[in-house]
Amino acid sequence: MADKEDDKYEAEDFSKYLPESAKKDQPAQKWQFYQPEQSSRVNQCFQRIKNGAMLGGALGGSFGFLYGTYAAIAYRHILYIPISVVQAGFGFGLFLACGMVIRCDDQLPNRRLTNFPTDHVD
Repeated sequence: MADKEDDKYEAEDFSKYLPESAKKDQPAQKWQFYQPEQSSRVNQCFQRIKNGAMLGGALGGSFGFLYGTYAAIAYRHILYIPISVVQAGFGFGLFLACGMVIRCDDQLPNRRLTNFPTDHVD
């Protein structure tokens, strides 16, 4: 093994490559967790529409892949797979997004499913 004097990497001072800000002692970083604000109704509706479109796209894409695979084997044409994935994904995504638009207008908090009286006397 080579001595430390012979090892040019041990003798090299690599701190010259550091910026000046890294050579100073710096305080430890305080981690702050992001606390999102309460979303507005429009933002919540947009998030629902986006989630519905993504879910519909994923579901439609998977069914499109299954049908496209069948069609590619049956008709011996490999391009049926991506075409059916895109078409079915877009179609399902569009319909689920439209369904979420209809549900965005439905803002009935704490709606009871039964007609039982709430005050009970024992």
